[in-house]
This record gives sequence, C-alpha cells and structure tokens, in this order.
Amino acid sequence: SDLMDNDGPYMCGKEVSLADATVFPSIVFASFMFPKFDHGIEGHPPIPQKISDWYQRMIDTESAFKQVHDEITGALSKWEADGRWENMWLAGVRDTEPKTIFDKIVAKEIPATIVKEDDKILAFKDINPAAPSHVLVIPKDRQGLTRLSNATPEHYEILGRMMVAAGEIANDESLGFGDGARIVVNDGKEAGQEVYHLHIHVLGGRHFSWPPG
Repeated sequence: SDLMDNDGPYMCGKEVSLADATVFPSIVFASFMFPKFDHGIEGHPPIPQKISDWYQRMIDTESAFKQVHDEITGALSKWEADGRWENMWLAGVRDTEPKTIFDKIVAKEIPATIVKEDDKILAFKDINPAAPSHVLVIPKDRQGLTRLSNATPEHYEILGRMMVAAGEIANDESLGFGDGARIVVNDGKEAGQEVYHLHIHVLGGRHFSWPPG
C-alpha cells in the first residue's frame, strides 16, 4: 500500500500513469486467485484496503482498465469452469488428513535420532529397523503427501530434495551403510505403508534379495 500516492487517486498522483497500467493486471489476477489460497482465515483480506480501493476505482472510472479486468477475469473464470485449480495444491487440493507421529517428530515433541535436517526435510533412524542401517526421510511440511501417489508436479522440488538426501545418507559410512542401499517408498495399505506422511526408507548394512517380499 506504500506504492499509493496520497496526493491523488492514482498510483503516482492525479493522472493515470505507467505505474497504474503495470500494477493493475497483477492485482486483477491476485484478487481472483488469493482467496482460493486464503481459505479458512477470516478477517484477512487478500489485497490491502488502500490498493483494493484504488483497484475498484480503476474498474469503475477507467474504461480501458475495465476492459483489461474483464478480459483477465473472463479467462480465469473459464479456467475455473474447466477445473484448472482442482489439482493445484492449496487452491483445490488441501491436506485434510489427520496429523501423524512424524509431525510430532518434526515439532520435536517426541525424540528421534536425527541424522540430517534442513528447512524442508528431516531424516531420522527408524525405531523398528528392518536392516542394520535404516533411516527415514520425510518432508517437514507434508503438503498433502500422505502417500506418493498423491504427488503432483508442484511436489517436484520437495521430492527431489528427499531423493538427494536419501542418496547422501546411503553414502554415509558412519551410519553403517556400505556398498549399496535399498531405497524404498511404500505407497498405500497393500504396499505396507503404516504412517500416512510420505517417507523414504533408506536401508543398508546387509545384503538384500530380489524380488522384495
């Protein structure tokens, strides 16, 4: 809202300027999209009031801006009618599943032997190891990833981080890993998944046969 000029109704004073024309399309998009991501938060307007007032005034008084508004919102409305947002994380897709023991480990509410951590992932030793070395890698924020089959293109970054972390752990001799590791994701009940917060098993320290059980 500091972008607004107090000496006039427009961004830079008493006349329409390039600043108004530059910012306006972004506010059209933000006004349409922000409420989709701002679910469940009452009394929290998606656009600051001063900018919202300017935005509405531009629609009401400037025909060229009204045309831009109608063209953008028309296209966005068509996307919405076609279900464009249904598979988008936080717009159509929300994580409504109950929290798990892993959330408590992330919050440090229960102890775990942590072997790797950054702002996005956490890796810790499995308390019921299936091999001499057995580490779990999880996303700190589940982001709807109760299981791998819930993954979407929006999860590329976190899935990549998890796999890189798994590879680094598998190379860590101090954790008991040798020449090779089995890296596993159990997806769903029939695959043996027990905790519905995506996790990668990194197992090592012994020979593994194929096919797995």
